[in-house]
Amino acid sequence: MEALLLSASYIFVAFIANTLRFYVNGYINRLIFVMSTVLLVLFEQWFAATSHTSWLLLFVIAASVVSFHFSGGMIAAALASLYLWGMTGMLELSIYAAYFLFAGSIYAVRYYVRKIRQQRDHWLEILTINSKQLNVTKDVSQAMQQTFNTKRLLETILTSMTAGHGLGYNRAMIFLLEEDRTKLKGIMATGPVRAEEGFEIWENITVNRYGLADLINKKEEEKSDQQLNEIVQNMEIPLEQQSFLKNVMESGSPILVKKINEDDELMKHFHSTLNLKEFAVIPMLHQGVKSGVVMIDNVVNQKPLSMHDVDIITPLATQAAIALQQASQYETIERMALKDGLTNLYNQRAFQQSLSEEFCKRAFSIILLDIDFFKNYNDTNGHMLGNEVLVQLAAVITNSLRGDDLAYRFGGEEFVILLPNTEKDKALMVAERIRRRVEETEFPKGELQPGGKLTISLGVSESDGSLDPFDAVEYADQALYEAKENGKNCVAVKQGA
Repeated sequence: MEALLLSASYIFVAFIANTLRFYVNGYINRLIFVMSTVLLVLFEQWFAATSHTSWLLLFVIAASVVSFHFSGGMIAAALASLYLWGMTGMLELSIYAAYFLFAGSIYAVRYYVRKIRQQRDHWLEILTINSKQLNVTKDVSQAMQQTFNTKRLLETILTSMTAGHGLGYNRAMIFLLEEDRTKLKGIMATGPVRAEEGFEIWENITVNRYGLADLINKKEEEKSDQQLNEIVQNMEIPLEQQSFLKNVMESGSPILVKKINEDDELMKHFHSTLNLKEFAVIPMLHQGVKSGVVMIDNVVNQKPLSMHDVDIITPLATQAAIALQQASQYETIERMALKDGLTNLYNQRAFQQSLSEEFCKRAFSIILLDIDFFKNYNDTNGHMLGNEVLVQLAAVITNSLRGDDLAYRFGGEEFVILLPNTEKDKALMVAERIRRRVEETEFPKGELQPGGKLTISLGVSESDGSLDPFDAVEYADQALYEAKENGKNCVAVKQGA
C-alpha cells in the first residue's frame, strides 16, 4: 500500500510539474523542477517504510545545479545538510562534505558538457556559413560563365549578397570608378529603402521559395528595387574631397562603420539619403586594379556587422571586379570585331547583324555608295594615300547622317548606310547631301582625278518591311550600277517593295 501511494505521488508531482511549465517563464520553470524533486523527497519520507532521504537529497542537489548553476548547487547542498541534521539530530560531516563534493562534480560535468555543446554549435555555425558562402560562390561563378552582360553580372552578384538569397544582408550597392578615375558613380543596388518594404519582400520570397536565378529574372520583369536604384544611380562621388570612400579607394582596404562620423560630409549624406547607420565598404580589387566599391548594411533587421561579414563579402567583391574586367574586355573585343580598323565605321559583319534585327521588319531605306575611279586614284597616288581618302570620306559620311542612321564600310571603297523608319524621298535627300559634301571636300591629290575632283556614286533602295533586307541591298547595288552608268557623281534609286 505504501509503495502504491509513493508511486501515485511521483506520478502526481510529475504531471503537475509538466503541466505548469508550459505556462510560466524560464526561471519559474526551473524553480518548479527543483521543488518537484523536493516534494518527491518529502513524499518518500512520509510514505516509505524505510527512509532513503540522505541519498534522495542528491537528486535535489543535482536538479539545483542543472537549473541554477554552481551557486544553486552550493545552496542546495547547504540546505540539504541542514535538513538532514534537523531530521536525524546527528552531525554527519562526511555526508555533508559529500553533498558539496557532489554539487561541485555535477557542475563540473555540466560545465564541460556545455562547453562541448558551445564548441559544437560554433563549428556548426561556421560550417553552415562556409557552406552557404560556397553555394553562393558556385551560383555566381555559374552565372558569370553564362553571360558577359555587365548589368546581368552585377544583378547576380548583388542578389547573392542580399537577404532574399545567399548571404543574408538587407541591402547591397555597387559604385564603379569612372574612366577618368576621379569619381565613383552609383551603378546598381538591391534591397529596400524602408524596413517595412524589406519585410514584405522577405515574406514574398519565403512563401515562393525563390532561388538566385528566379530572383534575378523577377527583378528584371518587375523592375524591383527601383526606388533604391534611382537614388544610388543619381549619386556621383568626387574623389578629390576627403571622405570614407576616398580612403577605401586609396588604401584598397575594407572598412566597417559602426557609427556615423559627423565630420565626414559624405557619410552624413548617405545617412540622410539612405538611412545608412552601420555598414561595410569593400573595394572591388583584382590584380591591383581598383574598379569600385561594394557597400552592405542591414537596414531592416538591424543585425550588427563584423569584420567576419567583411571577410565573407570580400571574395564576392573580387569576383565582381574580375567579372567587370572580363566583361569590359569582351565588350572591347566584340566592338573591335564589329568595327572597321581603318575608318572606325561598322564593318560588313555588323551590317549583316543589323539586317537581321527587328527594325528591318519595319520601313527602312539603304544607301550604297563607292568612290568613282578609285582604282585610278590608287594607281596614281598609291594605296597609303588611298587609305587616307577612305578615312576622310568616312568622316564626311558620318557628319552627314541623322541621329538614327548607321554607316558601314561594306568593303574596299564601298560604303553602305542603313536608314531605319525612312522612306525613299528622305533617303534620297540624305544621299544627295552626302554626294554634294564629298564633291565640295578637298581630298589629297583629288585634282588628279577625272573631272578634277574626287566624287562618289550612290544607289538607294526602299522597303516597307515586307521585303527581305538582303533583297533591299541587292536593289541598292543595282541602283549604284545605274548611277555609274549615268556618268557617276550622282544618285540613282531602285524601288524594292
